[in-house]
Amino acid sequence: MNYKLLYQLEEQLSAHLPSLNSWQVTNMALFSYGVITAESCQQGQIARQASCGKQVESTARRWRRWLDNEAVDRNAFFQDWSRWVVAAVGGECITLLVDETKLHDRIGVMLVGLAWEGRCLPLAWRAYVANQAESYPAEGQVALIRELLAAVKAGIGCSKRVLVLADRGIGCSPDLCRGVASLGWQYLFRVMCQTKVVTASAEYTIAQQVQPGEVWAQSGQVFKKRGRIPAHARALWGTGYDEPWALVTNDEALTGHEYARRNWQEQSFRDLKSGGWHWGDSRIRRPQHMANLLMVLAIAYTWLIALGSQAVAAGCAQPLLRRADGTYRRFWSLFKEGLRCFVQVVQRHTVCPAFTFFPDTRVT
Repeated sequence: MNYKLLYQLEEQLSAHLPSLNSWQVTNMALFSYGVITAESCQQGQIARQASCGKQVESTARRWRRWLDNEAVDRNAFFQDWSRWVVAAVGGECITLLVDETKLHDRIGVMLVGLAWEGRCLPLAWRAYVANQAESYPAEGQVALIRELLAAVKAGIGCSKRVLVLADRGIGCSPDLCRGVASLGWQYLFRVMCQTKVVTASAEYTIAQQVQPGEVWAQSGQVFKKRGRIPAHARALWGTGYDEPWALVTNDEALTGHEYARRNWQEQSFRDLKSGGWHWGDSRIRRPQHMANLLMVLAIAYTWLIALGSQAVAAGCAQPLLRRADGTYRRFWSLFKEGLRCFVQVVQRHTVCPAFTFFPDTRVT
């Protein structure tokens, strides 16, 4: 354990997360550091990395007390955390991604994150028992998502232009469309292939208007049996895809291609699970414990993404690979670059860089 590095991280968290008390900040720093060095969210591995000269079992008990801590004001944390991350990323326009993931049949998580450079930085979430209707949040999916989005907005304020993306398992909801619009934000939701847009002269099944390689746009009303809200329909069928995207939005300027960023959330779920912190192997079964765990994982993950971008900006990242069509791609994701930077630079030189994000200008 590098104590000087740990104290530097603790100072950063304390400065940007005022809703946490000193004990909570200390534990967030300790266990975020432990997750990165262990490359795991498993209790035993974290305890061995974060023991700080104490008995490993003592650190494991401390970890369990953290997970069981009911005093954490997660909504306040979401606001502080969103304010910090969005300000660090910068820019006038941001994209938020909304999706649900499950850890086997134990825990479900609804998560809102910030799309950035091919990944999704977690900002706010809610955990619940998976696959049990009686255990799902009583307010329902739409109200749950609106609550998370509201927490993010309370943190970032009204100075940003915000686009919200969601897949068809979530986006086929006129209530959610209205909810996002009421925040003053734009949405671009994928809907079911049978969804229609109704104009003054006709109605069109959105997905049926294109063939592979084609794009189609029309404005009218959607969800004719559940509200008839005004919207702009987009249909895109990318070459090589099995089916088209049927999309609806309240922003006529959007082409629909922006929806490609939604996949970045899937990439981050993969990082958190099999590719990074082995979140999928977690044995946690209580939603509260999972929500507290995600606070640690989110900090560790976002820090590494920032470090990866700093490695790219400093010219220390792996060189790009050239595709057959002449375009380029990263050899490693920013997450992997960040992990490499943490081991070779941060730990070796005991320097804790700020959560600063640099766009990768090598690729578009």
